[in-house]
Amino acid sequence: MKNRRISNRIHSYAKAFFHFYDLIGYVRDISDNGLRIEILCEDLPDLDKTVHTTIISHPDLGLDPFNILTEARWSKRNGPTIAVGLKVLSFSTAQGEEIFNRLVEIFEDNKSL
Repeated sequence: MKNRRISNRIHSYAKAFFHFYDLIGYVRDISDNGLRIEILCEDLPDLDKTVHTTIISHPDLGLDPFNILTEARWSKRNGPTIAVGLKVLSFSTAQGEEIFNRLVEIFEDNKSL
């Protein structure tokens, strides 16, 4: 089937799972010290709360899932989803930090696409 889109979409590079909230979201942007995740839920998450988060990279990247401790800094309703800004507080392993930094590089390399 022919792709009718004007520009090609880039696969989402990561999913996020918020432990204790049982919420799954998608990473929409990422930086050295934080990320923005879009989640589908009814209520805005509590701000200034720590959130245990698992990041699951897109399978094509071949990167292992990793756990981070984050803090919800802001949230905003965005149509049917809620955008949540998270500050990275710590990584569960050094490997997780390396994978996170690799995702930052990948996003940086693709931001002009």
